[in-house]
Amino acid sequence: MTISNQVRRLEIVKRRALWALADLRPGDARAETLLLELDEVNQALAELLPGDELTGQELTNAIEIQSHSGQRLIIEDSIPEPWRQRFSAASVGSTRLAAGPYFRDFQKFVMSWNDEMEHLKAHRASRQEGA
Repeated sequence: MTISNQVRRLEIVKRRALWALADLRPGDARAETLLLELDEVNQALAELLPGDELTGQELTNAIEIQSHSGQRLIIEDSIPEPWRQRFSAASVGSTRLAAGPYFRDFQKFVMSWNDEMEHLKAHRASRQEGA
């Protein structure tokens, strides 16, 4: 299995866990299984793609945009990993053009990602308080 396929698989697992976690309040005992799963995924991702995470602004600045029929689209190959797979996992079922995903959808994804990471931090902090 290629690194890209491994990252894709891990990001799909991560996405599903984040979506499930979104329905739970920090401190909810049902979150523990999801937090353990996210810990394992993050460890596996760190082994595959070591390095610093980009901030939302750095990520947005790193991508290339093209104009197509008056729409701003992302050149998908310009999205650095693991973000390309992360965005793909979060965008399942989204409308897009064959030439690429809409830039506005990518911006929404980055903002939502930041919110999800804050929610995850709250769950992890609650886990530490309960320990």
